[in-house]
Amino acid sequence: MLTQPTPPSPAALARSGHCTRFERNGSRCRRPARRTGWCGTCAGFLRPHRQKRTDATPPGRPAPQLLPLTDEALPLPPEKAYDPKVQVTRSAIDQFREKHGGDTSTAETEIRYLLENLISTGRHQRFENGTWRLQADERFAVLLSDDAARVISYTTPHGERTYSQVKAGVPGRSRRKEKGWVRELQTELPIRYTNLVLRRFAREVLGTEFTRSTGQKVVEAAHTRGMQVQPTRPANGAGRRRMTDGEGLKWHFVYSPGERPTVVHLSWQSGRGPEAARAEAGR
Repeated sequence: MLTQPTPPSPAALARSGHCTRFERNGSRCRRPARRTGWCGTCAGFLRPHRQKRTDATPPGRPAPQLLPLTDEALPLPPEKAYDPKVQVTRSAIDQFREKHGGDTSTAETEIRYLLENLISTGRHQRFENGTWRLQADERFAVLLSDDAARVISYTTPHGERTYSQVKAGVPGRSRRKEKGWVRELQTELPIRYTNLVLRRFAREVLGTEFTRSTGQKVVEAAHTRGMQVQPTRPANGAGRRRMTDGEGLKWHFVYSPGERPTVVHLSWQSGRGPEAARAEAGR
């Protein structure tokens, strides 16, 4: 009797150095993996399909009690994020897996990657009881013990994307559709721009809001600038490219076979953009 071959498990794929993540359509990727177990080319989801949202608080988990904060220097250098002496608790791992999926090993690796970045670039605050809260601009946060030796909590409002996915500009699998008038403005363009990109470009570059009345102007300005930095399409027709223009604005392009490239995210080089301008004005 003929039987179907058993597909390799995520653990076996990880041991072989292959990516264990999923594409937007639910298919598994098997490209060579990087440090976090993700190749950085596929969509990188930890579940094959989008999980149904629930607003219910899990039983037995009390709401966090916020205490007054004091600013203080975190006594933990970035390289210590991967030190075995810095523990990632079961509670933090379970919070990650509940949010994103994946196994225990993947959860710990992703949390340590986040911690490394938060130590370097995040906002650090200390509660009066001694615990530390580290938060990224992308709305990922961890809570550390008072001696900064244990990650005791992981939180993010992002429904399914991990910190590494958000940093790479991977769009979520939301079922919300673009408004018809936004699609119509881009029908003839060789590059597509998401609503979030157009809103951010309007606000941070043009100093206006992205509305029906300003839509044509915003799309034309964004496309003119986007075309100036458009990268070469990947050889296999799929993947991601990030280009930085002369003003320090980073454009995150996503390529899919047979489709127009899409700009899914905008970010700024360190020391550039509106935040840097406000900081300079406040001196």
